[in-house]
Amino acid sequence: MSTSSVALEISDLAVAYTQRDGSLSKVVSDVDLTLHRGKVLGVAGESGCGKSTMALAAIGYRPGAMRILGGTSRLSDVDLLGLPLAKLRQVWGSRVVYVPQASSLTLTPALTIGTQMAEPMKLHLGLRGQELRARQVELLTEVGVPNPEAALQRYPHQFSGGQQQRINLAIALSCNPEVLILDEPTTGLDVTTQARIMSLLQRVVAQHQTAAMLVSHDLPLLAEVCDQVAIMYGGQVVEAGPVETLLSRPAHPYTKALLAAVPDPSGKRALSAIPGAPPHSVVEDACPFAPRCLHAIEQCVQGNPRLEVFEGSQSVRCVRAGEQVALTIDDRPLQLPEVRSGSSLLRVGDLWCEYRSRRQGTPVVKGVSFDVAQAETLAIVGESGSGKSTLIRAIAGLHPLSSGSVRFEGVELAPDAGKRPRSIRRDMQIVFQNPDMSLNPRHDVMSLIARPMQLFEGELSRRDREERVRELLSQVNLLQSMAHRYPAELSGGQKQRVAIARAFAANPKLILADEITSALDVSVQAAILSLLSSLSAERGTSVVFVSHDLAVVRAVAHRALVLQEGVVREVGPVDRLFESPEHEYTRELVNAIPTFGADAGGFQAPVASA
Repeated sequence: MSTSSVALEISDLAVAYTQRDGSLSKVVSDVDLTLHRGKVLGVAGESGCGKSTMALAAIGYRPGAMRILGGTSRLSDVDLLGLPLAKLRQVWGSRVVYVPQASSLTLTPALTIGTQMAEPMKLHLGLRGQELRARQVELLTEVGVPNPEAALQRYPHQFSGGQQQRINLAIALSCNPEVLILDEPTTGLDVTTQARIMSLLQRVVAQHQTAAMLVSHDLPLLAEVCDQVAIMYGGQVVEAGPVETLLSRPAHPYTKALLAAVPDPSGKRALSAIPGAPPHSVVEDACPFAPRCLHAIEQCVQGNPRLEVFEGSQSVRCVRAGEQVALTIDDRPLQLPEVRSGSSLLRVGDLWCEYRSRRQGTPVVKGVSFDVAQAETLAIVGESGSGKSTLIRAIAGLHPLSSGSVRFEGVELAPDAGKRPRSIRRDMQIVFQNPDMSLNPRHDVMSLIARPMQLFEGELSRRDREERVRELLSQVNLLQSMAHRYPAELSGGQKQRVAIARAFAANPKLILADEITSALDVSVQAAILSLLSSLSAERGTSVVFVSHDLAVVRAVAHRALVLQEGVVREVGPVDRLFESPEHEYTRELVNAIPTFGADAGGFQAPVASA
């Protein structure tokens, strides 16, 4: 690749965070990455491995306690790490754009879309009047937002999550940037919307010769979109290379472990989580993955190996890479907990919900009915805006019903959660998609998880509550040292695990899970889903599981309900819906599942000889 194609070159980047005692904790070290014009570089790894910190530091952004210890990040002839803030602000939004993970939090709720789109174009391009309006309409049309003229007058809350993310992309592309960095841009989006967003990204990169970095925990997605992939662990790149080579013949045990944790769309292989958790800071004197690696030897703990070229096209940080060590892949067949016969735990009957404005109501859930048995997991799938989250909130008593009923253990529940008995609020727990909106930022992790025990098990002593919190942290793959951190000190995936642990703390009979794994990396996702299965098997806990990831649905659910525009299109056993869907909409969803490779068999676990 010629040097003229290089848009951004990151060299020897090192980043730390200032701790409460004033010391520095290094979280990124020795990172070398190159972004080429017209190409997409993927960055993957577990939550807390430094992906987002690296991406932010690479563009010179230093939030809060972040400190850049060294390195360079050259945008053509400019080192972004050496620019003062005033100069960086001239670069951000014009030459370099960062699109963060939570689209709903990046758009200002009090301003129309047109006002927010206008700001960067006025500032960097000097556009005004009709010229500005024409550019806004052109951008919204390019990203596929319906009726762009009218969309400019609307507010963010009037768009679905997928549409909000498209609007974010339109704003990002408004000044024709040289470098586009997207941090988990498809988190929480259904498979068809995700496919459209990624198709748009590929088209923009090719047409405008933009250099893109795509940070994602979704390995099948990276396989479809990226040209190169870098795997980060413990704040360092442990493997990098062409996407076809790296994901089909991984040389680092960590990469192989991530691939083994990807849900199998064929529904044949059990989920396989990686034991333990990543280090919370850079490990200088040993291989950071050694404590979790099944093939670690004495040499692995005698020093941190260098990132070295392996077989020409790959770079690997492993002393045993040349031996092609194979991680033992858990190839046990998928086995779901046995559904307990008898009366339904939850029965939803002809449920209607609407969103009301001053003038009229707009139906969003239209006559939905279903039962959930004890120890059963029912998945609810459908595109963004199909009414999935509204349905879940209505069952939990957090959204008013227009008509219909919700019965729990044969008893009809009040529509308002505040009017339901304490026992029902304990037995029915909900985990929301966005933990930033559900975790009190003023409480530490210990207090957040212990709260349900205080409410529902007042007889427990403080010591017993704290012991139970530590047990839950271990179950959701969080270090016990995180018990006294606050939400702002956690990554998105770590915050979601705290929210899940809080729901488990109540020992519920039913968990309403709204996209609970959308922000989690594949290993933690496997651990959480395995925990849900074990709860169902041991305690008879039932789960209503909303997810856009159909491969996850295949791995965790007994039945699935397909929702489109608030209407049930199809419901039945998951295996039948995947193998012989009857409704055209179900077929469209199944066909949009990202898979490794072009073979009809979908994902194939990496094969290597020991």
